[in-house]
Amino acid sequence: MNTSKHDPPQPLRIGKRCLRWLKRLAWLVLSCLAFYLSIALVGLIPVNNDFQPTADGIEIWLVSNAIHTDIVLPIRTEVIDWRGRFPPGSFAVDPWRATHVAIGWGNKDFYVNTPTWADLQFSTVVKALFSPSASCMHVSLCTAENLAQDACSVKISAAQYQRLVEFINNSFRHQADGSTTLIPHAAYGPNDAFFEAQGRYHCFNTCNCWTGRAMQATGIRTGWYTPLPGTVLLYLPN
Repeated sequence: MNTSKHDPPQPLRIGKRCLRWLKRLAWLVLSCLAFYLSIALVGLIPVNNDFQPTADGIEIWLVSNAIHTDIVLPIRTEVIDWRGRFPPGSFAVDPWRATHVAIGWGNKDFYVNTPTWADLQFSTVVKALFSPSASCMHVSLCTAENLAQDACSVKISAAQYQRLVEFINNSFRHQADGSTTLIPHAAYGPNDAFFEAQGRYHCFNTCNCWTGRAMQATGIRTGWYTPLPGTVLLYLPN
């Protein structure tokens, strides 16, 4: 093939082409990030602005780490005894010793295969964020003494708690007899268990979005859209 003596060498042409593609990719990534952040900012607009805690109501807690939030509930109230919602033998310990139950929703692959930060894999994160994937519920038994000191709490009425219970219950995938569906051999330890869940997980529907929707359904003041843990807890009274 004839080339002009003024044409740059082929390796240089390939290098320039790769540079153009890298610039386009960087622009695409930055544009997507800006779009996501703009949605998160709009999501800070609060809903349920007329919410007031119930002084003598049922106390619930919200706990979070850098990426995830859980809802912690008394294991037994006049509204529900959570021990009756899980198949016998779901937990290695006796559930009657627990005073509270922590419940969270999230990506099934990430949840089940990442018991510690040391087990975290980049491919798992990418798949969880960018590929709508199966979800599961994580349920942990605990006592009042085990609650994190930095947990946020709020008291709600029995009617509001009933709405929260219905939202959480509808997040589980149920069998024909109405029982929850245990994921066998997936627990981190004797106090917890995993169950099949409704919904698909992706970067626009995160575990914190689920917690935010639970709070909205309950009537608690929270952000309109809560993809990050800080946005879930932003408007709690305390």
